[in-house]
Amino acid sequence: MLDRVLFIEPGVFPHVQGRSIPSKCWLFDCSLLTRVDPEPVYVLNTGIHRWRLSRDAGIMGWDSNGKSSHNHQASMAHDIPFLYDLLLVILFSLPVLLLFRRLGLSPVAGFIAAGILIGPHGLGLVQSISSVEIAAEIGIVLLLFMVGLELSLSGLAKTPWRVYLIAVLQVLLTSGIGFAVGKLLGLGNGAALVSGFALAVSSSAIVLKGLADKGEIQTPLGRGVVAVCVVQDFAIVPMMLVVSILVQGHSRLDVIGGQFFKVLVLVTLLYLFGRFVLPALMNWMVGMRSREIFLLFTILILLGTTWVFSLAGLSLALGAFAAGLILSENEYSAQVLAEVLPFHSLFSSLFFVSIGMMLNLEFVMLHLAPLAAVAFGVILLKMLIIVIISMPFGFSLRESLQGGLYLAQIGEFSFLLMSAAVQGSIIESTGFQYFIAASSLSLAVTPLIMQLAPHIAWYAHSRLKRGIVRESDALLRSTSRPHPAVLIVGYGVNGRNVACVLQEAGIHHEILEYNPKTVAEIRNTGEIAHYGDVTRPEVLRHIRLDEFDSVVLAIADAEATRRGVSIMRDLHPELHILARTRFVTEVEELQKLGADSIVPEEFETSLRLFAELLAHYHIPPHIIALQTDLVRRQSYGMLRSQSSRGELDREVQSLLMKRLIEAVPIVPDSKKIGSTLGKMGFEGDSRCMVVSVIRGACPLPAPYEQTVLQAHDLVVLYGDHVSLDNALKRFQ
Repeated sequence: MLDRVLFIEPGVFPHVQGRSIPSKCWLFDCSLLTRVDPEPVYVLNTGIHRWRLSRDAGIMGWDSNGKSSHNHQASMAHDIPFLYDLLLVILFSLPVLLLFRRLGLSPVAGFIAAGILIGPHGLGLVQSISSVEIAAEIGIVLLLFMVGLELSLSGLAKTPWRVYLIAVLQVLLTSGIGFAVGKLLGLGNGAALVSGFALAVSSSAIVLKGLADKGEIQTPLGRGVVAVCVVQDFAIVPMMLVVSILVQGHSRLDVIGGQFFKVLVLVTLLYLFGRFVLPALMNWMVGMRSREIFLLFTILILLGTTWVFSLAGLSLALGAFAAGLILSENEYSAQVLAEVLPFHSLFSSLFFVSIGMMLNLEFVMLHLAPLAAVAFGVILLKMLIIVIISMPFGFSLRESLQGGLYLAQIGEFSFLLMSAAVQGSIIESTGFQYFIAASSLSLAVTPLIMQLAPHIAWYAHSRLKRGIVRESDALLRSTSRPHPAVLIVGYGVNGRNVACVLQEAGIHHEILEYNPKTVAEIRNTGEIAHYGDVTRPEVLRHIRLDEFDSVVLAIADAEATRRGVSIMRDLHPELHILARTRFVTEVEELQKLGADSIVPEEFETSLRLFAELLAHYHIPPHIIALQTDLVRRQSYGMLRSQSSRGELDREVQSLLMKRLIEAVPIVPDSKKIGSTLGKMGFEGDSRCMVVSVIRGACPLPAPYEQTVLQAHDLVVLYGDHVSLDNALKRFQ
């Protein structure tokens, strides 16, 4: 008795719930195969198509012992190995990526374009998507694993509760609207409900990849978008349960309750494991000092967690995300990230290639107008839902628009929902074809939308919304500000530190903050705080920007920083603008916009590491200070340009050849009090000479070799950098 049947139908690309085999062969359960007289004619019912199979199509079956038997002659075309498919993907992706990089487009869009080019609907070089899909599934798992590593449980806990509430409302509202639209289009209740579910889910893989490429995962907007993606991924579980109930044709509340109970127990056990057991295991593995053992243990945690999640009916990707969160709280998370990164970069790219391979260009061209309308309608609808939900919770129009554009596509998990619905005959083949094409289009344009989203949001914000400013009565009554006066934009960690230093120095300062709750907290401490958006000229005019001498932009939003610098420079040409940025690549643009001083966090960290390393190798502190100062004076050009590095090196060498003077005070608790300079090694030293010893306000007479040092003496030395550094150590 046969268990499975292999259906060979050259030239047909059915979207069915079956495992694709190279050369247009499809593997199905024999329950789908019905014999029809006269023999040997069969009907293959996949839920989408009914094929009459005769001698024109080959049928090969397998019994439960794994032995094959031929019902008809079946001739399979050549089988393309996985490695050959992978080679083609990389070979064609490379030039496409180079072209997209030259055009300034997202690499994700390049991978999708490469998939379209080599897929079965392009050049046809890769006929089967199945081998690529397996690697793509691994890519999604590794992508969400790395996102979990970068976020951490503590990071998600810091995300405001309103973001999670917005995510839940977005899923419910989008599903409801999708259901209503489906009913208006004549779909049945089941098909309309599944369509609503599929519409509600965004693509975690593409969105998180785009945020990582833009360096926005750790920004407030990025953390909010990630939180919404996490909630959507969790929502897949009840959605799949509902689809299963629709297929079965009856409701099983006990099954749903049991499933949620399993999820709750699973999450609790994983948290306890990561909190109390995993740290000891990691310390033990690291103590073995074996990179191989450490890597295998990391893979064990990843695969084990994803397997446990799959047993509970959750997705593998969500399990990988949970594994990343568990390891993120560990002190070795950075090493885990470094070990997984090479594999992630390869496999995650294959997911985006597989999206392009699924796009049937012929079908798209035949139905271009309705498909474009559907894709545009989906993007517009999902964006508007996010905007409508977010703004009542205190998010600005610009933030809501940008977040809505980031989450406006149909997600990869929607394919799982629709495939299950197709298998259960809830959705027909034509609707599924439209879904595949429209979803692929929305995914394909997402990288471009994410690049344009900040500009679109800014334009819409500037056109549709007036700036809001709430002023304290005392400030409104004041006629002028004391000088100097500093405006601090943003009251995060950096803003607080700047305010604290200015407070200690007695310099007048005020804060501009867009979070009304933070503004109220600042005012309760007695400081002057304004509510408003730095990118709104009317806000800056209202707080009288022209009365400030300096402004410190301490916000994490790169686009808002650029807009703020440009607007403030136009409003106040004499203003001294200090801006914070995350990356060195943004320094030059901020300078062109009018910033006087830019502090890139990325390079300041590298400067500190570089200084510590040179100090470890006993490089004189003068040289270290000189090098870092020169780099800053050149506005970090050494990092951006190879030519400037040579110029900097020549300047350093020129300065090092010069000699300079150093004054060394003898502090009251110095161990050198009572010693003579001769005994300290200065007698006969021509490279570093004592030129004077000042006691009180008068210099002592030379020679100084026998001078006995006293508290509060000032020893003046003259020499080159290395000699001075060695001489200073004698006074320690």
